[in-house]
Amino acid sequence: MTAAIYAARYGMKTLLLESKVLGGAQATSPGIENYPGYTFIVGIDLASKMKEQVKKSGATIKEITEVKSIEREGDDGDFLLDTRRGVYRAKAIIVATGGGHRRLEVPGEDEFTGRGVSFCATCDGPLFREKTVAVIGGGNTAVTEALYLAEVTGKVYLIHRRDELRAEKAVQEYLFNSDVEIIWDTIVKEMRGNDLIEELLMENVKTEAQKTLKVDGAFVALGSDPESTLAKSIGVQTNERGEILVNDKQATNIPGVFAAGDVVESMKQIAVAVGHGAIAADSAYSYVRRIRRGPLGYA
Repeated sequence: MTAAIYAARYGMKTLLLESKVLGGAQATSPGIENYPGYTFIVGIDLASKMKEQVKKSGATIKEITEVKSIEREGDDGDFLLDTRRGVYRAKAIIVATGGGHRRLEVPGEDEFTGRGVSFCATCDGPLFREKTVAVIGGGNTAVTEALYLAEVTGKVYLIHRRDELRAEKAVQEYLFNSDVEIIWDTIVKEMRGNDLIEELLMENVKTEAQKTLKVDGAFVALGSDPESTLAKSIGVQTNERGEILVNDKQATNIPGVFAAGDVVESMKQIAVAVGHGAIAADSAYSYVRRIRRGPLGYA
């Protein structure tokens, strides 16, 4: 959204295409405490404020509009973005596709997704009021989701494969002072149930001892994998993790294609993504000015 704001302010015709609804991962955060200007703000509230600013900038927003494919007219021609609403033409593209939820890849996960297994505490947490749930993970996402669930559900377990958390120390302090029960050195081997999930088969990574945990819900919070498939389809280079490689101008190896946010190789934080967006818009503006044929085109 930052990229759209800056691009529009530069006077470019700016179109923001979103496959779902605006906000990305931040919109599902139960609380943000490390974004300048706010000691605390719910993720969806911050996303809403940003969306309103995008609208005021003059950029066009099209939500629920997934880009199916991208083609280019020649080596340095316009980009053609194919969506269910039609084909859009652009002189430059800023890829800010973020990341998709990382999965456990264990038996039962696919079967019970939507039937007790979730990847979003703020989306589904209220469905488990006064019930027992488990959060799987040890980073910021897992800890913040566990803390949120402790407020809206019954008993909350946090299952982590190591003997210490990866989350920020400030976030850990909240956790250690909460009612969340931490199960250390443990992995989930299988999710079991009938119509709905009923239990987790767990294994201690040090002793290999196995036991089951009765739950009404399981929240997988392992972070995200970059959504770079579309960018790679037009030749954009990525690292071994699938993160898009960019220079200090947020430019990829493909002229006219820029990238920002969690999809690139960098720290995964809102403040960082905002900076990326501003730089990418500036770079796209400079690129379009160099190659434009007539008025400034879409970015």
